[in-house]
Amino acid sequence: MLLRPALTTAPSVGCSSTCSTRRRRRRRRTRTRRTKATKTQNSSNQQQQQAKTESYSFFGLARAEFPENWDEPNKKIKYADSPLDLFIMGWFMRKISMALGAPFDASNISYDAFIALCFLQMKGREPDGQRQITMDVLTSLMPPGGEKVFQKLFPLNKFSLELNAKICQIVFAWMVGPMTVETTTENDLNEPIASKVQITKCRWLQESGCTGMCVNMCKTTTQDFFTDTFNMPLTIKPNFEDKSCAFYFGQTPPPIEKDEALLFGCNQSCSTGLNVGEENVPCHKLRKHESLLSS
Repeated sequence: MLLRPALTTAPSVGCSSTCSTRRRRRRRRTRTRRTKATKTQNSSNQQQQQAKTESYSFFGLARAEFPENWDEPNKKIKYADSPLDLFIMGWFMRKISMALGAPFDASNISYDAFIALCFLQMKGREPDGQRQITMDVLTSLMPPGGEKVFQKLFPLNKFSLELNAKICQIVFAWMVGPMTVETTTENDLNEPIASKVQITKCRWLQESGCTGMCVNMCKTTTQDFFTDTFNMPLTIKPNFEDKSCAFYFGQTPPPIEKDEALLFGCNQSCSTGLNVGEENVPCHKLRKHESLLSS
């Protein structure tokens, strides 16, 4: 009976010493992992901000020159359009000119001229009027009955969503710049699908600086065109702070009046901006969000 306390105490002391050592080792391993994770994250951030040149668009013939810290809002990417991109740009500009009833100058095909034409499309028109012009242009790009053919070729499934994402990455690169295709579960099928198209930094938003142009003539109209005309749900989520954007093929967009994009204000780089930097003041070229209809 006298040996019991000794036998009981001895293991307790040994356990205390051993457990303490184990805890110290675990803390060291945890600190090491955290340090490695921090170094990896910092390295990734530094790499993202480095200057680079990227090939994109059809056959990689176009070039985009990213300056250092290109992810900052006011940093601009320089573009070198390929002859094929300029041809498509001119074709698109001709369609817009026809819809506006404006003269088309075939000798002046450039991105600056394209942006000027887009501002002309906005002039004197309410948001719905701006949207209708873009819808008319998109419709004019299709042959008669083209939407029916599209619906048969691309039913709502994984293959269709992924193929449309790849097509978007190439066909619309002349307008918005380099893009990547990523896997996401943000779709109506709730499956991991490579149906997200991530625009690195939208060229259209960079050059126009206009929130209204982005929302009225690109985001909401393109969503409606794919969702209603092609039966291919599409949600577009622009980031007005860093000018990136994401296309989610297969995700049904919210009703226009509920879309949070209607709450963003004018961009400081927009030549027609008002109340820039003021909180809770949406761009004056947007229709009202439903939360503001009573005000």
